[in-house]
Amino acid sequence: MSKKVSLKREIGLLGSFSMGFADVGADVFLAIGIVALYAAGFSPFAFLIASICYITTGLVYAELSELYPYAGGAQVYGTKAGGDVLGFLMGWAILLDYVLNIGLFSIASAGYLSFIFPELRGEIVIGGIALSKIGLTAFTIVLGLIIINIIGIKESSNFNVALVLLTIITELLVLSLGFLFAFNLETFINQFTSFGNPEPIKYVSYTGLLDVRTENFIYGVTLAMSSYIGIESIAQAAEETRNPWKHLHRAFKIGIVAVVFFTLAFSILGLGVLGWETLADEAYNPIASIASRVPIIGGFFALGVAFVAFAINMVSTNTGVIGVSRVVYSMSRFDMLPKVFSKLHPTRATPYISIIIFSLIGGMLALTGELHFVASLYNFGALLSYFLVNYSHIKLRKVDADAYRNWKTPLNFRFKGREYSLVAILGFLSTGTLFSLVVLYHPDGRVLGTLWMIVGLGLFILYRKIKGQRIREYIAAELIPPATPHLRTAILIDPGMKKEDIIKAIKRQLPKIHRIFLIGTFQLPKRESDLEILNFVKSFEEELREISEELLKNGYRAEYHVIVGDGKILEDTIRDLHIDQIAIPRPKRAIRKSIEKRKEKKIYRDVEIIHLYL
Repeated sequence: MSKKVSLKREIGLLGSFSMGFADVGADVFLAIGIVALYAAGFSPFAFLIASICYITTGLVYAELSELYPYAGGAQVYGTKAGGDVLGFLMGWAILLDYVLNIGLFSIASAGYLSFIFPELRGEIVIGGIALSKIGLTAFTIVLGLIIINIIGIKESSNFNVALVLLTIITELLVLSLGFLFAFNLETFINQFTSFGNPEPIKYVSYTGLLDVRTENFIYGVTLAMSSYIGIESIAQAAEETRNPWKHLHRAFKIGIVAVVFFTLAFSILGLGVLGWETLADEAYNPIASIASRVPIIGGFFALGVAFVAFAINMVSTNTGVIGVSRVVYSMSRFDMLPKVFSKLHPTRATPYISIIIFSLIGGMLALTGELHFVASLYNFGALLSYFLVNYSHIKLRKVDADAYRNWKTPLNFRFKGREYSLVAILGFLSTGTLFSLVVLYHPDGRVLGTLWMIVGLGLFILYRKIKGQRIREYIAAELIPPATPHLRTAILIDPGMKKEDIIKAIKRQLPKIHRIFLIGTFQLPKRESDLEILNFVKSFEEELREISEELLKNGYRAEYHVIVGDGKILEDTIRDLHIDQIAIPRPKRAIRKSIEKRKEKKIYRDVEIIHLYL
């Protein structure tokens, strides 16, 4: 990897949450119609059962993403837990999920656009080949998102944030108006007479062990999981998140609550407004169909909702582009794939080769325009990856038992001197069960998903053979940085600050997880002699040494540096020391001026800034 170009930390809490919500929150705009086709009137129960996998796995990701805040997510956790082969398989599985994400949600986005412009429906013949207009529209969307993502992660994240906020407002509005003016309680109650679709459906691989209704309901549960896939997108951007130890677990928890609420609420609303059969018929634009039933304003309201649904599904496609490129970037960086995939754009610092190649694969799927077909494949890679992520969490509680965990999953217990998470165990069992059902009931997913994994493993073995490496050799595991045992915090100290005040402020505000870097900064005076400057530097350095020694006595890890010169030297030092955050000492009642804020943000744009109040 080039030392001059690296991923930039430009995502905050809102951007991190939006990354996850955009990928998962958009799922409800297509999932409730597809799930209703199979689960019928029991759709809310299908979503409720699937939410167990989502909640447990999301909490597991929250802990692991802060333990290993690097691009790659599941691939990194698997490599640290079980070696290169396990890490590759997890990365390759989630790679399938992201490629399908690009195809699925670009189709869904185009589907809602066709609600606004009906002329986008049907087929068009090009070169004697009949192509779906929705598929062509979806492919065009993917091309536009490729361009945005090459430009930069900040622009891509801002694009997500703006549309996610618009989506949340719209979803709340639809729920409010829908429940107040269109929801029929009697219709909703009558839906419970339909436990699963009574008719056989071509996408289901029936076992014959149960009746058709029950097997359709089970298939509906497996599809309901598609409404919860994408939470790992937050972890994929961990390396580009400012102060990940502060933001990541919060983003995960907020995202989990928001997604489960909206999914269950819309599945209930859909049954009470449309009924499961109409909901299934409107699988390409179910939320817009619900909005159209609001009295008086329904027609105009539905068009507005359709536009927002088009936008949020496009954002979900965008997170797929981000996710797929970061997984491939990580696998390449840690020598699981050719180095060309970890090449960053010299000015934009984005993995542009990975973005282009793997996003186009998703774009080719989008060309089919087949929503049900792509949805039937979607869960295979994600559930396999989620199953292995929960396993990795259980294993990493032993492998990295002593690593500092800023946040842990709840419900932990000790057995034979080892700590376990009940959440991870429940996640392991629930995702394993649901993955088994996907393999059993999804013929397309079973065949193509298995083929994808076999091809990936073959490529991995071939790559190792070409490089003269053993297949089970721990290469990536040694390249991946260790679990972060501390936060590298730089404290900028100007001459004249009282050392007693600085020591007290550190002990009061910074726990011992912080590794302290005392950085003394000053400009060279113009009129003093060389001897006076030298004496001043020695005196300043002695003060920093005394602060450092006092901190060491109190259990901190501390060191000091003196920087003489302009802001460029300081910025280079901050980067060379791999600082996670900067603490700027301030008087307790100091009021920061806007010009001061802009100056700090410009100088330390890739590092989280906190204030150390004296």
